[in-house]
Amino acid sequence: MIKGIISGLLLSLLALFLLGCGPKKVEEPITIAMNPWPGYELLYLAKQKGFFQQVGANIELVQVSTLSDAQRAYLTGYVDGFASTMIEAIQVAPLGGKPIKIVLLADYSDGGDVIIAPDAFENMQALRGETIGCEVSSLGIFVLERALRQHKMNIDDVKVINVEQGAAASALAIGKIAAMVTYPPYSVEIQSSGAYRQLFSTKEIPEEVLDTLSISSSVLAEHPQLVEQIRRAWQLAMDYMQQDPEEAMAIMAKREGLQVADFKGALADLKLLSGEDQRKLFAQNDKLIQLGYSVCETLVKIEAIESDCRHVDNLFYRAP
Repeated sequence: MIKGIISGLLLSLLALFLLGCGPKKVEEPITIAMNPWPGYELLYLAKQKGFFQQVGANIELVQVSTLSDAQRAYLTGYVDGFASTMIEAIQVAPLGGKPIKIVLLADYSDGGDVIIAPDAFENMQALRGETIGCEVSSLGIFVLERALRQHKMNIDDVKVINVEQGAAASALAIGKIAAMVTYPPYSVEIQSSGAYRQLFSTKEIPEEVLDTLSISSSVLAEHPQLVEQIRRAWQLAMDYMQQDPEEAMAIMAKREGLQVADFKGALADLKLLSGEDQRKLFAQNDKLIQLGYSVCETLVKIEAIESDCRHVDNLFYRAP
């Protein structure tokens, strides 16, 4: 019996020893919030095809509905980073969020962001005095201000209410709003009815709406290799899209809830930025900062934020 007890103790000790020599606790993933937008889908493609894992990055993509949701997820500490336009990234500091760095430049919106209204409205001037829906805390209000300015109007010439992207179609259908600032896949759904026309697109303000990926500065300090890993995975996804466009488009279109043809059409309204494109842009830090100040000053002007905009100087990641 004693031998049995000793044998049992030895087995228990051996089990504990083996557990102690086992693999270490898996490192927590870097979480990134991402809303539907064709330009961000290369991140999803990179995840689906294992490119993040291939470059040694443990990335978890957290799906949200809108740009505002992505920003809120970061501000509340739910995620380590978020995909957004430069507008939402610039707002983080004035809104009291933890410092971030823009580490990846996904695309320029070249017609992707639009203002849609019923056919009865023939142009932007026809919206004078009307109610326009947009995400007032993010990109929508910026695009609206720029569109009005392009057409010799300002924010005071219209009524603005907050309408989330998912509610845009019904708000237009019941006449709650006369127009909506929107983007794919939501804009594709609205326009599919044939009852609406496009009054403005970001083709009229080229290279002003820059889509980005931002990561917490503290997370980057803990993971100094992360930026290069993300950029490599992005390029691998872009290469895969060129090598096997049919499968790549099918994967990305499915997640956006679009037919492949519609997804391709939406993608055509963007200028996706390759790794080389991004290297050149990040090397032009002064150009990026100038664009950042222009965006920030517009947001201050329309009272979307209160800021002296100096935080823009340190917004873009620079390799140590």
